[in-house]
Amino acid sequence: MPRLRGNAEGTLDAKGRAAVPTKFRPMFEGCDNLVLWEPQGLNQPYLILTSDDYFDEIIEREYAEAEKADRVDLTHDIYGHMDDIELDSASRFVIHEKYNEKAGFTRGEKLFFLANKTYIEIWSLEIWKAREAARRRERSLLNYTPDPVSQAVARSDQEGKLLWEDKPHE
Repeated sequence: MPRLRGNAEGTLDAKGRAAVPTKFRPMFEGCDNLVLWEPQGLNQPYLILTSDDYFDEIIEREYAEAEKADRVDLTHDIYGHMDDIELDSASRFVIHEKYNEKAGFTRGEKLFFLANKTYIEIWSLEIWKAREAARRRERSLLNYTPDPVSQAVARSDQEGKLLWEDKPHE
């Protein structure tokens, strides 16, 4: 499978199905695993869609990094929250209700698909936007410049919408 890049939006339909975004479909032919994963410290779960081979690589890496005492819990958390999925002819798959609840998805809601090299993270679009806004606030508090070469600065308009403008060179 080639490396995945980019992002796309989708919707969780009334039947609890989501479609693999068109741009990712060729890369996920044969993909049959859907995994719920909650990164430590983030408290905002998302789903991971990947193939069996890449899923095994993710698990091996996480298992190797875990403390020996935590490995049993890690195994339970991962394999207990994993289901094989099948894509229909429209590249849709069912997200079971137990995962919708834990990931904060509701039927009819917009989803955000984010490529992460060998898998796709599936977020609630609302949660993703809130997470990114919090990250931007944190960066601004730390005077973080994401790209010092561009010399761009952020400002907000009267409605609070984030705008970008060129920063004059000093």
